Amino acid sequence: MTITIRAVAPREVIHLPAIERDAAARFREVGLSAIAEGHVSDEAFIRSIQRSGVAIGAASGTDGLVGFALAGILDDALHIYELSVATAFGGRGVGSSILAALEERARDRGLSALTLSTFADVPWNGPFYARRGFAAVGDDAWTPAFHLLHVAEHAAGLPLDRRMFMRKELA
Repeated sequence: MTITIRAVAPREVIHLPAIERDAAARFREVGLSAIAEGHVSDEAFIRSIQRSGVAIGAASGTDGLVGFALAGILDDALHIYELSVATAFGGRGVGSSILAALEERARDRGLSALTLSTFADVPWNGPFYARRGFAAVGDDAWTPAFHLLHVAEHAAGLPLDRRMFMRKELA
């Protein structure tokens, strides 16, 4: 399987919510059905990321997009708002390839880190990122933006006791 990482084309924006919804279905396996049935990124948000952030997709031959990431500059880092890979393509290095491309985009912008918010105990979340060099950010080291994101996650009904911020310093 050959994966190509590239910018999400404007015509492809309408396909991202389906990939996100498919990827989110796995959260039922870990007692997070509300995530599986929750909101996905809407078109207006995705298009705003295309204008002023990073919207990259992972394409596989005739399958088209099989994964994507949405990120933007937050504080002093490229913050990953969403990274989703279609279930049928999980475990094949697609997420790792997307992360590598995000690192490159961060460096291109003169940023020295990647950040994200994720579930600490979900295998394809916190542990996945930890294996790729991300470290947990203790709440005593949160930036103002992390505090605002935490409030938004609370308002969205996410189980905050299972959430964490992570950061990867780039060489």
